[in-house]
Order: sequence, then C-alpha cells, then structure tokens
Amino acid sequence: MSRQEAEPNSTPSRSRSLGSFTSRTLFAERMLAFWHTVWKCWRIVLDWTVCLYIVLPGAFISVGMYRDFMRDPPPGLAEFPLYPILLVLALLQLTGKYRTFAEAGDGLFLHRHPGWRRGFAWMGFAYGGASRLFVTGVVAAALSPVLVPVFGLSAASLAALVLYYAAAGLSWSLLNDRIALNWKGWRRWAALLPTGAVFVFGVTALADRAAFEPLLTLLFGAAFLAGAFALLLLRLRKLGTLLHEIAVETASYTSLVSWVLMDTMEKKPIPRQSKPILFARSQPLLRHRSVDVDRLADSWMKSVVRRPDLLKQLVYILGVGTMALALPPIPLAVAVWLVLPFLVVATLRRQWRQWLSEPYLSLFEWSRQVETEASRKATAWLALPHMLLWALLLSIRIGLAFGGFAWLAAVALLPVGYFWARTVSSLLSSFAASREIKNKRSSFRDN
Repeated sequence: MSRQEAEPNSTPSRSRSLGSFTSRTLFAERMLAFWHTVWKCWRIVLDWTVCLYIVLPGAFISVGMYRDFMRDPPPGLAEFPLYPILLVLALLQLTGKYRTFAEAGDGLFLHRHPGWRRGFAWMGFAYGGASRLFVTGVVAAALSPVLVPVFGLSAASLAALVLYYAAAGLSWSLLNDRIALNWKGWRRWAALLPTGAVFVFGVTALADRAAFEPLLTLLFGAAFLAGAFALLLLRLRKLGTLLHEIAVETASYTSLVSWVLMDTMEKKPIPRQSKPILFARSQPLLRHRSVDVDRLADSWMKSVVRRPDLLKQLVYILGVGTMALALPPIPLAVAVWLVLPFLVVATLRRQWRQWLSEPYLSLFEWSRQVETEASRKATAWLALPHMLLWALLLSIRIGLAFGGFAWLAAVALLPVGYFWARTVSSLLSSFAASREIKNKRSSFRDN
C-alpha cells in the first residue's frame, strides 16, 4: 500500500521547481542574464590585445594621475567651494531609470497577475536603490581623499551624503518614470526639463546646507525615501505599463552595447517629422564646382548632421579628445593632437561606407574617382570643427603656460589644424581607394 493510500487526508507537497519560481527569483535571474549578455557583447572588443595595449596602459596612467592629484592636491583647493562637487553628485542621480526587467512574454500571464506585478515593482525599487547606492558610494570613495582632509568632511558626514544622494536618485527615477507614463513627445520634455532642473538644484542646496551635519543629511534622505515610496505606491495602481517597461529595458540594453555593436546596428532611426529640422529646404552646404563630387559629399554631410546617432559618436570623440589634450603635459598633448584627426577621419570613413551601402544609394553607380574625391572633401569638412576646437584648447594651454610671444605661436595652431585635417583626410581616402583596388585585383585573380 502506498503512503498516499495510507494517509488519505494528507495534502500532496508542492513541486520544488514551482515553489522556487517566485517574482524575486525570476527578477534575479533576468538581472543576472542581462548583465551577462552585456558582458559578452563587450567581450567582443575586449580581447587580450585590447586589454594589454589599451585598457591596462590607460588604467595605469589614470590611476597614476589620480594618485598624484590626491597625494599633492593644488594649494588653492581648500578655498574652492564644496558646492560644485555636490552639484556633480546631484547630476549623477539623473542617470539610470526605474527598471523591472520586463519581457514581451510577460503580457501572457505574469503582468496580468497583481501579485507578480507587485513583486517585480518592489524588486525594481530595491534594485534601483542598491545600484544608486553602489555608484554613489564608488564616486564618493574616489573623492574621499579630497573631501575628508581638504574640505573637512567627517567619515559620518560622507556616509550620510552617500545615503542621501542614493535616496534622492531613487525618488528621481520613479518621478521620471511617472512623467514618461503620463506624457509623450514634447509634453514629456516640457515637464521633464524644469522638473529635472528643480531636482538638481534643490538636492544640491539641501546637501550644501547639511553637508557637515550627518543627522540633518539623513533626515533629508529619509524625506526623499518617503517620496520614493509614495511614487512607488502610485506606480502600483497604474495599469497598462508593460509596453513602457519593455521600451525602458530595450533602451537600457541599447545604451550599454550600442558602441560595441555600432557596425551591426544598421537600422536607421525612424523619422518623426515630415521634413528635417536642419536644412529643411535641402540647400547645399558646399559650392558645387564639380557636380557629382560636390553633390555626393553634400548629401552625406547633411545626412550626418541630421542624424543624432551619428552626431553622438562624433561628440563622444570630441569629449575624449578634449580630455586627452587637457590632462597630459603640453609636449605630449601636441603629439596627441596630431594623432587625433586619424581617429576622427577613420570614424567618418566608417560612416561613409555604411551610408553608401544603404539600399537607396546602392541604386546609383558612382565612379571610383568620384567616391574618393567626395569622401576626401566631406570627411575633411566634418573633421574640421574637432581639429579647430582642439587647436584652440591647445593654444590656450600654451599661452597660459608660457605667456608673451607664446600666444602668437599658439594662434598659428589654428591654420595648422585646418591643413592637417585636410591632409589626414586625403591620406586615409587615398589609402582606402588603393586598398579597394588591390582587393578587387586579388578577387579577379582568384576567379
């Protein structure tokens, strides 16, 4: 006789797999899977050669500069106000969004069940608080050699500021999520921009008021945490949020891997206006001396200026190059300035090749000479703003360091930057054209 027959009134035990399948475990599995996928994407470019020749030298240089700055801070740093540092910490809280790691399949069952929705919402709340606490703590720990001995903050005050900013950032993520759910388009930005400004300056003002009083800082943090709880309760009462949560997850993943997969993401952004904002009448940017060359170069330049995804890459390069020129000694900065145009022109060359391979442009046949001349002219003009801005920065550094006639010599960097940008563009365009001819000849011989 079996045990169930011997004990007819006993209830069968639940399956272990079903019992362990809760909103908390599923949230944790999705979170780990998300970051594992992001890491695998970054592993595409972070091989041992990149780590050995780029990442490790950059890390050693950065750590050395950080150590030297923290060991011997500038003499006038003690007179520097604390407010800008607190403002940077407040701006840091604007990053990130309220996330639930939702998936499209949740609409079949999980998102329809109130218990699962509440579980994912609370887990997203805990994840957001923990992530903001971690990021803020890392930044505060990096600044602690300056904040504690130079500005006079105690360890308790610094810890209280970390908790305060984490609570404020958590409340902002839920407020941002609320605004995104209620308004779309320009109405969302009309509500988001003033709200974000009030949040940043309000958080900074409260932190500046209570920076040296840990108990008051914790009291302000508790108020922000209570506001975050209230926003979460309002979030739980709102229905029909699945598509918004999926869009947030897609945007989060794209923002983390878009730079790695920029060559594979060929889908152009969907136009949201009936006509472009810039150059709506399609007026030419260049004087058409050569009809085919200038027309092709002009079309591509307007395409780059009109597309935010392409401009974003150029802005990133501009920021990295500016830091590379502002931090090292002047002789090394001059050498870096001469190398940076190769990075800009190479990026523009890659965008040029992607543009020519688009389905509409593939219908046209351009001669090799027209493509080479158009590429050379367009990349030179698009790389020119970077080169001139970097030349201006380097000129100011040289003038401030040496003074006198050094200002006149520094001004000469502007025309040098102009001609150097054109030279680099011509070199890379000619090299690409010769390489293409060589590849076609080799493929013809193989056939």
